[in-house]
Amino acid sequence: MTLQNHVVAPLIATAIAAASLAGTFGLAAYMQRLGMTRPVEQRLQLDPKLVVDGHKLFLMNCAHCHADDATGDEGPDLHGLRKTDGRLRLTIKNGIKGEMPRFNEKLAETDLDALVAYLDSIR
Repeated sequence: MTLQNHVVAPLIATAIAAASLAGTFGLAAYMQRLGMTRPVEQRLQLDPKLVVDGHKLFLMNCAHCHADDATGDEGPDLHGLRKTDGRLRLTIKNGIKGEMPRFNEKLAETDLDALVAYLDSIR
């Protein structure tokens, strides 16, 4: 390896790392503009009626796998989820192949709002 390669290779690696980090921050900003993330401050001010409605929907649709208290059974424990609200909605709508059924035809958008509010309330 030449002296030039010893200088250029670390510069290229640094540039790639910087571009990757910039892309990550750009994606986060884009998701926030789309409303796919909800700041913690907003999670703490959840609509109580929406949370109650979400809990009822959870008991009817999710509890048989995630347990009545969402601590998990066949499905995982849902306390302390680190997914964005947008990601939760997509997972509920589309399911997880071989692990979780799709609810896109069973639940309306307002139902998804309520379920996500309930899940936010137990984080």
